[in-house]
Amino acid sequence: MSTNEQASGLKKLMQNPKFKELFWYLVFGVLTTVVNLITFGILNKAFKVEWSVKIGSWDFDLFVTFINAIAWVVAVVFAFVTNRIFVFHSKGKVMKEFIAFVIARLFTFFAFELGLFSLSVMIMENACNMPKDDLWFSIFGFEIANIYIVKIFIAVFVVVANYIFSKVFIFKKDKKPSETSGKAPDQAAPAEENEAAEASKAES
Repeated sequence: MSTNEQASGLKKLMQNPKFKELFWYLVFGVLTTVVNLITFGILNKAFKVEWSVKIGSWDFDLFVTFINAIAWVVAVVFAFVTNRIFVFHSKGKVMKEFIAFVIARLFTFFAFELGLFSLSVMIMENACNMPKDDLWFSIFGFEIANIYIVKIFIAVFVVVANYIFSKVFIFKKDKKPSETSGKAPDQAAPAEENEAAEASKAES
């Protein structure tokens, strides 16, 4: 397939509203994950603090959960703005949508970014004997340690769950006028027939 044919195929796909919406959601979903990771990385580098707690026979650093929560707040604000403006093109009430957005994100936060994240870190360090700060690789001076691999893994679940909540419950689009007007003739027909019947009875 030539480059021109590929470009033409992509152009046709981008003309499909559903594909276009999903495409931009994934783009900004990745950017939201990047914002989350960068915020987490900056805080992790800036504050060399450890709140070590004992959960059964396992050790856990509670501070990583704390800075993960701060990174989540920054990412949520970024995600709301980009989803509302560029993905779902919503014209609804900002505060109402923001509250619903935060509630949905709180669910995914507690379920995945707090619960599954903390569990994954504990399993990684205690069961797999992989310290969270062990380095995987370095890119542009940014060190990717085990804990960032966990965050990327969790992000997959978060992106999917958040899309479902945003699409179904938060940024609901109003029905087009053509859809409602299209139903009007069918609904009006029985009424017109009844009026005609009553008029004929009155004449007789």
